[in-house]
Amino acid sequence: MLLKPHPLALSVALACGLPTLAQADDVFTLDDVLVEAESYQGYAEYAPTSGTKSKLPWQQVPQSVSVVSGAEMQDKGALRLEDALEGVAGVNNTLGEGSRDQFVIRGFDALNDTYRDGLRDDGGFQTFRSLANIERVEVVKGPAGALYGRGSAGGIINLISKRADGKDVLDVSLSTGSDNRVGSRLDAGSRLTDSLNGRINLEWRQGDSHVDEVDYSDYFIAPTVRWQLDEQQTLDLDLELLHQEVTPYRGVPSVNGKPVDVSVETYYGARNDFQEADSQRLALTHKLSLDGGWEWVNRAAYNRITLQQKGTRNAGDTDERVEQEQTVNNFGFDPQTSATLQSELSWNTEHNQLLMGVDYNAFDRDFTLATLKKDQVPAQDLFNPAGRDTANPGFAPFRQNSTESLGVYGQNVVTLGSWSLLGGLRYDRMELEQQFRGATSTNEDEKLSPRLGLVYTLSDELSFYGSWGRSWQLPYGGIYINPKLAEFYRTDLLEAGVKSYLFEDRLMLHGALFRIDQQQPETNSNGEITARNEFRHEGLELEARGQITDAWNIAAGYSYLEAKDRETGYRPNDVSDHLFSLWTTYQTGFGLKLGGGVKYVGNRFAGNNEAVTLGDYTKVDLMAAYSWQKRHTLQLNLDNVLNEKYILGATAGSTGANQLGYGAPTQWMLSYRYQL
Repeated sequence: MLLKPHPLALSVALACGLPTLAQADDVFTLDDVLVEAESYQGYAEYAPTSGTKSKLPWQQVPQSVSVVSGAEMQDKGALRLEDALEGVAGVNNTLGEGSRDQFVIRGFDALNDTYRDGLRDDGGFQTFRSLANIERVEVVKGPAGALYGRGSAGGIINLISKRADGKDVLDVSLSTGSDNRVGSRLDAGSRLTDSLNGRINLEWRQGDSHVDEVDYSDYFIAPTVRWQLDEQQTLDLDLELLHQEVTPYRGVPSVNGKPVDVSVETYYGARNDFQEADSQRLALTHKLSLDGGWEWVNRAAYNRITLQQKGTRNAGDTDERVEQEQTVNNFGFDPQTSATLQSELSWNTEHNQLLMGVDYNAFDRDFTLATLKKDQVPAQDLFNPAGRDTANPGFAPFRQNSTESLGVYGQNVVTLGSWSLLGGLRYDRMELEQQFRGATSTNEDEKLSPRLGLVYTLSDELSFYGSWGRSWQLPYGGIYINPKLAEFYRTDLLEAGVKSYLFEDRLMLHGALFRIDQQQPETNSNGEITARNEFRHEGLELEARGQITDAWNIAAGYSYLEAKDRETGYRPNDVSDHLFSLWTTYQTGFGLKLGGGVKYVGNRFAGNNEAVTLGDYTKVDLMAAYSWQKRHTLQLNLDNVLNEKYILGATAGSTGANQLGYGAPTQWMLSYRYQL
């Protein structure tokens, strides 16, 4: 336990204590000093809520849920979400067109499955999200449709925001690093009045990258306030503003089934390629605590983003050749908006956790597109592309899409002795509409997503669980309609696992065996199913996260995944067989913290038919931080210290064979942090 006196109370105590020492014969009476106790957070988060949206302890959640804490992100020097999620078993980042967050969870693409405080985060779809106002990241693995509705087969990522909780906060950081990277962050908050708290997070970053001509610049502003309406009610208002400029990086082409062997700095795009985005998010959360363990939470969020990207892409086949054909693809959102309303009523007692909820989601996108085909763009030298500009075809109105969904769901967990039984069911109605070239297309359906789980708690430190669940996924995430994919994808999960605490509940251990089956129906122009593509992903996950001793933190994960198209036997695009990650830090007694990690990614393929072999790689990172006066910290992070040359990931689909992104060579980042 760490005792943390309020700064004002500490100042008063010191000011009054000095004359007391000088006049020992006198008696002084001081006002009571409030001392707050903080439980250990470190690398273990004891209350992940994303798995069941309830106060059910992690040990009794019948599904794999991983949590990356703020302390772990700080030690890793995480600037982007991909940095934070390194080390989560079963999760790997991929290229994401070099301009956005994109992850694979248990072998399934999760591009459209990032949430913020339990609500869909469609506004960050095509950008790198900021971590400045993120307290922790929770990852629910496997289909989660019973709670979250339409979504990925592999799982969801839920970002938990920092709140204006009334504590005095002042956290300032400055950083500089290789490739001309510089950045700064500010986190400041306090109690404004007896009933109103405020907090603001700011971030500014810019720099180049390990790839020639590729750079970035962005700023992020996120104020939040909390109004304590009375002893039972709180109202949180969040605003987020993001401006981001980044050069799209679509990697290198392939030759004869392998990435072309050029330096990692090689850039095949054009000097005038760009992506510029401006996004705004406004969210409101009202929480009412009632007698008898009841709680009613209402949330609303609105996202708006305008975006333009000009990208020069590699095209053509993968045979031996001396030139690389290219196209220019411009697209944009003019704008894209999304709105969410959610109401949840929960009842928590010692033996029962009941949740009832309803949510509504509306997504609208005005999509602009203009292209230049490969016969309109001069080809590049395959092994020595020259820096050049390409023609800009502009941004023409192309397609309008809207997706609406209404969900009603319920879940109950009953605990009887050593057994806990979870049952959940969600009803979703989804409607899609598309305006394209003067024609209107629609797609709608109603789906049920059930979930069952059973947990046996052997002791306070050990439990076993089994679960089954079903989810429904919209083709292309619902962002447009393809008449040949008019039927929703069905995903079924079977999972069995064990969870355990060690070292007085400071270290969380988890192991799981799972199988995920997905059907992707194909349809004709009348919406009739003509074929069913079936995929099976099954494997093993092991994870340890927390504190071994008071000074020793650890986060380790391993997953083995057998993923294939059940008809062809091919492994999906950019899905590895083995993932291993170990990150650990040790705090010495004189202010110095040392740490490091290793990440291994097994064999992968690019393209949907294993067209290109990407191979495996091992990356080693190191860190050292020195703190003094309990307020100042100087930290150095070294990434890829062995200078491993590797392919970070591939763009999804058939185009992935010629869009293979090299990872960064050895990089360094030096940061200074001041905390009040």
